[in-house]
Amino acid sequence: MSSKAASVADTDQLGAAAELYHTIGRLLRLLRHSGDLGALSPGAASALASLARSGPMRLGDLANIERVSAPTMSRVVTSLEKGGYIVRDADPEDGRAQLLSATPSAHDLVTGLTSARIQRFAAAMAHLDDQQRETLLSSLETLIDALDQG
Repeated sequence: MSSKAASVADTDQLGAAAELYHTIGRLLRLLRHSGDLGALSPGAASALASLARSGPMRLGDLANIERVSAPTMSRVVTSLEKGGYIVRDADPEDGRAQLLSATPSAHDLVTGLTSARIQRFAAAMAHLDDQQRETLLSSLETLIDALDQG
C-alpha cells in the first residue's frame, strides 16, 4: 500500500470517527436533558448506577470503577447520601471502613421503574430490533474498553 493510499484511509477513518464522536455527543445531550435523572450530575448518575448494579462497596472501589479520584467520589457520595440515594454501613471485614449501598428508591430510579429518563430511552430503543440493540451494546462496550486502555 502506498503512503498516499494509507493517508486517504486514515483521513476516511478520521472522518468516520469524527462523525460518530459528534453523533454520540448529540445523543448524550439529549439524554441529559430528558427526565428525572437530570437532577443528578452525569457523574453522580453513573456512580449511582454502578453502585446499584454491583452492590455494596467501599468508596475507593467505587472511585476506581468510575475512574475518578477518591476526593471527587467523596463529594459525589455525599450528595447522593443527602438525596437519600445511598447509605453507609460499617464494613463487616474492617470496622474502620464503610460500605456504600444504594437505597431501594435508588434501585427503582436506576432500573427505570421510577425514571422518566430511562422509560423515554426504552421507548426510543423500541425502534431498534433485537440484533440492532445487541450490536449497538457490543460496539459501545468495545469502544469503552479501547478508550479505557488508551
